[in-house]
Amino acid sequence: MSTVSSFIKLHYRHFNAAALVDAAEGYNKLLRGGGRMFLTLGGAMSTAELGISLAEMIRRDKVHGICCTGANLEEDVFNLVAHNFYERVPHYRDLTPADEAALLSRHMNRVTDTCIPEAEAMRRIEHVVLEEWINCCRKHRSS
Repeated sequence: MSTVSSFIKLHYRHFNAAALVDAAEGYNKLLRGGGRMFLTLGGAMSTAELGISLAEMIRRDKVHGICCTGANLEEDVFNLVAHNFYERVPHYRDLTPADEAALLSRHMNRVTDTCIPEAEAMRRIEHVVLEEWINCCRKHRSS
C-alpha cells in the first residue's frame, strides 16, 4: 500500500521540493516525541475545503491548535452555520459609503462580494466558542 510519505519521498527529491521531505520528517519526529502542532493560516486558505483535511488531522491528533485569519473562520465555521443567510453583493466595488453604512446597520458584514449576517453566523456560535474557551482555561489552570 502506498502512503503519502512514500509518494513524497519518490517524487519530491530535487531542489526546493526536497525540503518538503525534510519538513514532513521533522513534523513526524515532533509528534512522535510528544510535541504539539499549532497551525497558523493566513488568507482564505479554506476556499479549497482545507477544513476537510484539517478535521482529519485533528481527529488523528496531528494538529492541536489553529490560529487563523477571519477569512478562514468565515469560510469554515460561519459558512457551516449561516450559508443559507449570506447575501451576495455583485457590484461591491461600486458601493458608496452610504451603501456600506446601510449594510452595517443591518449587521451584514461584507467580505468582498458576500455579506455575512452577524446574528446568523457570529452570534449563533459565540456562546459555544466562549464556553469551550472557558473550559479549556479552567482545565489548563488545574493541571
